[in-house]
Amino acid sequence: MSLLDFLGLGGRAQAPRSEPASLREIGARLEGLPPEEARFAAAFAYLLARIAGADLRTEDSERLEMVRHLERFGELDADRAKLLGQTAVQAAWTYSASDDHLVARAFRDMSEPEERLRLLRCLYAVAAADQTISTREDNAIFEIATTLDMPREAVVGIRADFREYLGALKALPGER
Repeated sequence: MSLLDFLGLGGRAQAPRSEPASLREIGARLEGLPPEEARFAAAFAYLLARIAGADLRTEDSERLEMVRHLERFGELDADRAKLLGQTAVQAAWTYSASDDHLVARAFRDMSEPEERLRLLRCLYAVAAADQTISTREDNAIFEIATTLDMPREAVVGIRADFREYLGALKALPGER
């Protein structure tokens, strides 16, 4: 018996990936939706929450912006979008170290390029909700975009639409 067979890995090219814990937790809040729709909405919500908390705090304005996008693009009613947003913020805080990349990769695998562009625009809108996109938020969006295999030009184009909110480009308090 080979070592791979002994370990239960013989005959398989790659072990199946398990679902990120955050997607399971968020998806559980979406009763009544088909599983693939629930998984898509959970990943979308998690990534919005990831950006809202990238600067180590989640402002009320960012939470409201998340809910607005969950209602609009997730086609969820207001109460469900609010609950989903709250659950996503908690899950992003709890699982961020282990799930950030996994959830972005899962979203990439289940989405079309135009849905990824829509997500990036929503990420910037959430980051700008408090009137400033911090360097941490901006960097986190670029990390997600890289995982989504988005062309840099597309990200820079969307980012340009939010340039007035970029903290790195704002005047310092003494310069005003």
